[in-house]
Amino acid sequence: MNSHDYHKLGNSLQESGEFNDAVAAYRKAVELNPDFSWSHHSLGDVLLKLERWEDAVAAYKKAVELNPDFSWSYHNLGDALLKLECWENAVAAYRCEIALNSDFAWSFYNLANALTKLKEWDEAIVAYLKAIQIDGNLPGIYEKLGYALGQTKSDSKSLSQQFQLQVTPENLQFYLQLGKNLAKRDRPKSATIIYQTILTIIPDCGVSSADLERLLQEQQKCVSEAIECDRALASARATVAQKPDDCWSYYNLGAVLSQQKYGEEAAAAFLQAMAINPDLPWWFYYNLWEVLIQQNKLDRVENFCREVVDAQPEAFWPYLNLGEVLTRQGKIAEAISCYQTVSYKQIFASVINKRTSNVAVAENTETGKMPVPQNMETGKMPVPQNTETGKMPVPQNWNLKPVKFPKFIIIGSQRCGTTSLYTYLAEHPQILSPIKKEMDFFSWHFHRGIDWYWAHFPLMPPGEEFVTGEASPSYFDFREAPERLYSACPEAKLIVLLRNPVDRAISHFYRLKGLNWEGRSLDRAISDEIERLNQNPEYIIGEEPGNYLARGRYIEFIKNWLAFFPREQLLVLQSEDLYAGAAATVQQVLAFLDLPEYQLSEYQNANPGSYQRVNESVRELLSDYFKPYNQELEEYLGRKFDWK
Repeated sequence: MNSHDYHKLGNSLQESGEFNDAVAAYRKAVELNPDFSWSHHSLGDVLLKLERWEDAVAAYKKAVELNPDFSWSYHNLGDALLKLECWENAVAAYRCEIALNSDFAWSFYNLANALTKLKEWDEAIVAYLKAIQIDGNLPGIYEKLGYALGQTKSDSKSLSQQFQLQVTPENLQFYLQLGKNLAKRDRPKSATIIYQTILTIIPDCGVSSADLERLLQEQQKCVSEAIECDRALASARATVAQKPDDCWSYYNLGAVLSQQKYGEEAAAAFLQAMAINPDLPWWFYYNLWEVLIQQNKLDRVENFCREVVDAQPEAFWPYLNLGEVLTRQGKIAEAISCYQTVSYKQIFASVINKRTSNVAVAENTETGKMPVPQNMETGKMPVPQNTETGKMPVPQNWNLKPVKFPKFIIIGSQRCGTTSLYTYLAEHPQILSPIKKEMDFFSWHFHRGIDWYWAHFPLMPPGEEFVTGEASPSYFDFREAPERLYSACPEAKLIVLLRNPVDRAISHFYRLKGLNWEGRSLDRAISDEIERLNQNPEYIIGEEPGNYLARGRYIEFIKNWLAFFPREQLLVLQSEDLYAGAAATVQQVLAFLDLPEYQLSEYQNANPGSYQRVNESVRELLSDYFKPYNQELEEYLGRKFDWK
């Protein structure tokens, strides 16, 4: 084979995803013909996909040496240098590319990103503006431009000269729209700079003093919030310094950093938290995964989880975390295998505990109380091991069968006591729990497929009267969830908890605040949502913070569920009743599920919230907002809730 044949082979291998073999083929092509720039470029491409940044840099450098007129080699060289954090060299590479091709938005975008790392704010602003002129839909570009504008020391008069803002009547709308987009993305200072610059060049451009006054007020509000953000970040850093071995110190630091758009630092903090304690349920923390996805760190987390699983084959959470990272990568079949392993570990220990509990219940007929299994006190799951093989023994008479459908699903609502109710039910001798309380399948994760969903449920031992169920509060207010769930599980019994929507909204806000998922003040969050709902009443977001008001308009969602499920399959409970008398509420649920009664020794709140009493004016505002929805709910269900 000659060099051309090896190059073609490399192309074929790269297209089929066999990257390591493609590297070998391209290297052979280069060896036979070291002066063919395209082989060096193609070698760099596949090395880039393998994240071998330094080798990719070497390949691209050779490509541009042999063919200095090919812009793509400079662009990809810049990308590899960005990964290596060689900011100055990356800037040089992108400038060479732009000299050859000035029409590619990503060139200016990446150049600007590198310049911000060097704190070359003025040049970064010019590059971001060029990128927006070519393509205004690049990810996060207005936030990045706004941040750079916020760092510059230039005044509005010098902006037009220094940043080359060629504002003319022909492109005036572009700059006006730019100002609007910056204002929309909480960058009032940057929007003000743009508008003042436009006014300097075209005084009668249509920007009113009222527009600027409103932006200046927003700017002052943002300054106050920025001061609070700085304090939060300083506090988080100080906590890490004081507790360098505490995983939650790093998690909270990562959460604060992610709120303030410091993605790389946030990812590093989250990875450190996982490294300190891999046995925690990190799968729960959506912001952690969003940052790791944005920073392309999932491969690293996967390798880390595999190392933990190999070192601790009896562990529980590392398998679940591995399943989560595989799911996030789209490796659904591998994720399902992890979930099934976790489920097997859990079912073996759980059935033993349930059988023990059944005996205990029979022996305590006088009190009617069921003793809490020992593992519930420690939170640890006893997994019997065969010490010779390291594997869990399977009873010979077990012929485990998959679940046909969950007996019950607690569909919501959020911050209404669903975790507590689910925890109480999970201790019933006949209820086997899935590996997660919340799967959010019929809401946010439906695209993962029904097999992914079933993999979370326990296999059922034959001859036993066990049932299972889940609790995903995201289902209640997700508009497609009723139809999806009815198609898959038409016989499932549904349980919904409704709490005074005023208390629910406040509790929800402070819950996310405590997790560092929410960076706004309560007043700001409410005013933002009222404005958003006025513009788009039906818009409800997913896992990210928000919808403190929308999720409390219960009547809309109840009607949606009863459009698919018969009324007798939906049990509507009042959260205040659960809080006041958990035992009675649990018995009501058990009767609904046709399960025998049982009593716990105590009913602890499984997910309590704590926060200072909010201003009475805020409660009055919320109460007025929810009043018409509450009245319609009471009329529709024919019952009183007496919410104030």
